[in-house]
Amino acid sequence: MATFLTTERMNPALTARVERAVSHGTRARHHAARSGIEGTLASGQRLGRARLLTLLTAVVIGLLAIAMYVHDRRTVEAERRALLTVLDERRAGLPAGHESFVEATDRWIGEAASDGDPADVVDPSLRAPGALDALLRRPAVYVRAPRAELRDARGIDDAARGSDKDAFLLCLMKPPPSPSERDRLTKVRGVYFGGTKVDEETANVRRLAEARLGLAALGPAFEGSVRAAPELSALRRLRKALEESPIELAKKAAGAEILIVVVESPIETETLASSARVSLVDLAAKKVLLRVGRRVDEQGLSPMGVLHREQIEGCGLALAVRRSVEEL
Repeated sequence: MATFLTTERMNPALTARVERAVSHGTRARHHAARSGIEGTLASGQRLGRARLLTLLTAVVIGLLAIAMYVHDRRTVEAERRALLTVLDERRAGLPAGHESFVEATDRWIGEAASDGDPADVVDPSLRAPGALDALLRRPAVYVRAPRAELRDARGIDDAARGSDKDAFLLCLMKPPPSPSERDRLTKVRGVYFGGTKVDEETANVRRLAEARLGLAALGPAFEGSVRAAPELSALRRLRKALEESPIELAKKAAGAEILIVVVESPIETETLASSARVSLVDLAAKKVLLRVGRRVDEQGLSPMGVLHREQIEGCGLALAVRRSVEEL
């Protein structure tokens, strides 16, 4: 170490002693050399540099982790905001009163599926010529299931998913010319009840499942899931669920004015006869317009009729319901 206390003309040994006197580092190395530990001090210096490098590396990794976390959170929040925006957009066009639609239909379905054998009901307004057909042209929602499956909201939800447009609904809306097996068979034979043709012929009627699935995706519970989702993957699953929900069909179904419910009773073991209770409810007026129970016992069907027994019986039940308006 250079110092103003030494000159070039001084004895080297004296110069070294002076430098050791004024420099702690030089003095330490001198004593280390005399003691044989000069290498240890050098190793300690290298160890200190290694520790410093490790510390710096840890700091850099930590900063990168924080930056990645902040970026991930921003991505999650951006997706959350985008999904909430889409949700608001999909809610546009929902009919008034849709918030209470599921609760109201559950209540009427539960009443229709109650135990006992209530008296048949035909509202006087249906007795006028063409009144039933006019009623059936109004926006409606349909469900058919065994009584045991319609006891509570969860059962109704499962039953609604399994309830499609069928021969009963088709013949109720568009009856065959006569109740003969031939005319009923002509009406239902070869018909794909999940297809476009039947859907077009019963266009004003929507399945109850469409309302329940679509409204669930637009409801407060779904929105709460979006707001609480902790990860991007969860938000993407929710977006997919929203995209796959029958939103437009749900809007039509939730605007229904008429509820059509067919509650099936267990098939009689000995005769294989079936029976059902059919209810038509005016949701707007909050009134049961028609409730009839009918037993369907198809005997002596032709071989072709036997092959289509379920559809023929469904059509027969629809015709019996239509006749009840005139008979009761």
